[in-house]
Amino acid sequence: MKVIKDTGEEENFSKDKFCSSLRDAGAPEKLVGTVCSTVEKELEPGVTTSEIFRRASQYLVKENLYVAGRYNLKKGMRELGPAGFLFEQFLEVILKSMGYTTKRNVMMEGECVPHEIDVIAKKDGNHYLIEAKYHNMRGAKIHIDTTMYADARLEDIYRLQEVKEREQATHSMWLITNTKFTSKAITYGKCRGIKMTGWDYPGKDSLAKIISEHVLYPVTVLPSIDKDSLQKLAKFNMMLAQDIVPHSAQELIKQYEINEAIAGNIVKEASALVYGDK
Repeated sequence: MKVIKDTGEEENFSKDKFCSSLRDAGAPEKLVGTVCSTVEKELEPGVTTSEIFRRASQYLVKENLYVAGRYNLKKGMRELGPAGFLFEQFLEVILKSMGYTTKRNVMMEGECVPHEIDVIAKKDGNHYLIEAKYHNMRGAKIHIDTTMYADARLEDIYRLQEVKEREQATHSMWLITNTKFTSKAITYGKCRGIKMTGWDYPGKDSLAKIISEHVLYPVTVLPSIDKDSLQKLAKFNMMLAQDIVPHSAQELIKQYEINEAIAGNIVKEASALVYGDK
C-alpha cells in the first residue's frame, strides 16, 4: 500500500519499520503487536505518514503514557519553535545538566566581524561555541554549507580570541541540530575537527540518545501540552518533563497559570515519562 510522506513523495507502507519505531520507544511486544495490527487495518491508500503517527500516538496515550512520550520525542523536538529560540533554550538546559556552564546569545568579536553565538558552553578548560540549527520540517537535513559556515565563524573568532585571552582554554565549534546531517557535512566536520551532534549522530552520543538516556525529555513530548502552556513554562525555564514532576496540578495552575483542564494530565504524563510508569 502506498502512503504519502510529508515531502509529498509516495512510498510503500512498511509494517516492519512502523513496528520497529514502537519498539524503539520502549513498547512491550504485546503492545507493539496490538498497535501495529490495529493501525494497519485502518489504513487506506494515500494516507499520510503524519496521520499514521497520529493514530499510533492516540492508541499509546490510552495504553501506556511512558511509551507515548518516548514515541512523541521527534515530533516534540520539532515543536520547540517555530523560530528556534526554544530549541536554544532547551539545549542550554541539557548542557547544564551535563556539567557545562553556559551562556546564551553572546556577541563575540572576530578578527573581521562580530558574531552572535547561540550558546557558549564551558567545561574542563574547553570552550565550545554552540551553533544551534533547528528545523520544524520533517525530512530536513543539515548540509555541508552549514558546517563550512560554522567553521569560518570559528576561524574568525579564534584568530582574535587567542590573542586576547590569557587563560589556558581551547576553543571549538559545536554544531547541534534536531535533524540529520548529510554525509558530506559529516565528512567536512570530521576533517575540520568540528564537534557535531545530530538527531541520530554520532551513534550513542546522538541527540536522541542523550535525551533518552539522561531522561531530558522536552515538555513538548507530553501529549496534553499546548502552545500556551509551553510559552508559560518556558518563561520560568521549565523546559524538561522532569521540571514538571515536583509540582502538583494545583501548583501549575496557581504558579504558572496553566489551564486547569490540562494541568492534571501534564503532571501525570510527566511522571510516567520520567519514572517509566507503565
